[in-house]
Amino acid sequence: MMKTNPIIGFLRTIMLFLTGKVNFIKSSVGKEITMDDGMKFKVFRHVIIGSDKNLSNTRAVFRIRFIPKNMTVEENMRFSKIPMLIFMGFHGFRSKYWMVNEETETCLGVYEWDTLQDAERYSKSIALRFITRRSVEGSVSYEIECKNGNSV
Repeated sequence: MMKTNPIIGFLRTIMLFLTGKVNFIKSSVGKEITMDDGMKFKVFRHVIIGSDKNLSNTRAVFRIRFIPKNMTVEENMRFSKIPMLIFMGFHGFRSKYWMVNEETETCLGVYEWDTLQDAERYSKSIALRFITRRSVEGSVSYEIECKNGNSV
């Protein structure tokens, strides 16, 4: 079975909602985060599967930046609710911060995964291809970081 199959991901996401395991963290919304390169992003959504306690077991962080094409920042913020219904059910997904730099219209997604392999699978999934297709050409970049600090 593919660990990033969109149909399986959607069905697993529905089960996560039905079992009360999807937790939107409202206290994160509006926080400003400065990345290592100095670029500032504002959190507009944050979700955790299960509880904060589950995050202590995560082994990989996947970060992606992109600029949506043919879409305002506000439109992208609303649109981003659709793909989350698929990837939240992917094997190993633990949490995601959705962020934006409104000045440059750059979006940043920061995902936490159980394992490095889960994060790498996501980097090759239909979800990433979808982001790339709907982004300004050349604006997509991502990195995978092991929790021990090494980037892939």
